Amino acid sequence: MKILYVEDELSKNIPGIIRLFEKYLGKKRIGKLKELEEDESGYAADPDEIKRIVEETNLVEVEYRFPDALRKIISHHERYALIIIDRNLAEYVYDFEEVVKIDPAYSDSQYERFFEREGDYLLHKLVYESDVMSRFYLLTGNSIYSDPIRGYDDIKTLIEFGKFSKNNFFEKGNEAGLQKIIEDVPILNLQNENKSYLKILRKNIDNKAAENFLKILGEKDEMRRISGNLTELRKIYEQILKECSERIPGMKEEWTDRYGKVITKKGEKETLMNWLSDKGHINTIIRNFFFSIKAIASEFGAHPNIEDATTDTVNSLVYALKDVIIWFGKICSRYPKAGS
Repeated sequence: MKILYVEDELSKNIPGIIRLFEKYLGKKRIGKLKELEEDESGYAADPDEIKRIVEETNLVEVEYRFPDALRKIISHHERYALIIIDRNLAEYVYDFEEVVKIDPAYSDSQYERFFEREGDYLLHKLVYESDVMSRFYLLTGNSIYSDPIRGYDDIKTLIEFGKFSKNNFFEKGNEAGLQKIIEDVPILNLQNENKSYLKILRKNIDNKAAENFLKILGEKDEMRRISGNLTELRKIYEQILKECSERIPGMKEEWTDRYGKVITKKGEKETLMNWLSDKGHINTIIRNFFFSIKAIASEFGAHPNIEDATTDTVNSLVYALKDVIIWFGKICSRYPKAGS
């Protein structure tokens, strides 16, 4: 899951972006954003460049046009751990027809009513999605307690009916509370702590492999998920071997069957792990981790004996797989695919 951040004046709000997402941006990206802010060429920073830098985190998605934000709100709101939206999204021109193509329920009267408070319209689109409101936040240039904010009657009605909360309003420049909320989302912290492993899987296998590993990380201490987690660990292990067979010289010819599946043993003594070791591709640590993941996940994944396989078993294989993933990343760098 990610954060969806919608702000139409990205170029003017670089300091705010850094404040909100400092934990996930890291020093290099913060440095790039500050360079854009301090540019004295006379041209405003390109919003697409700001968007690109922030989205490199793989934790924050950025939109600065109302139609683009509306499309994500309607189709993909369940993907986001937090949704943070500026109320006024009129900086970049959009027309009625463009919005109607995305949302046929949009009318002329709504265009007039919500112009310069498009964020409120996005709020209204989700207000009856009960699982969304607790993670939906509005940014405003004025305090909710000022005399009064634009469209206050609409917002007040939602608050009175328990559909929204004043606590989900934050005034720009005074977002310390929102920053704390952003930094305390468990799923985002889990992704941030494991970003190196997820990046390797995403880059060299696919997004699904990274998502599956993240799911294992989130559930590795749950008793009910012992069998499922061991099965998923084995699948990732198999995907890594399959990808290695496409890269390591001679491995595909020596260690895949006629259906393209990687085999790990020939006869009584000849094994893939010994072959990789003899060729200098793996050390003793990775070799033994490969054996452990294969043997334990295969034996206890499909038909686990709870007295034998425990959450500690899962955790030990998770840490073993982490070392294997780092090794895998080095293999992919050493033997890049043609054209990559």
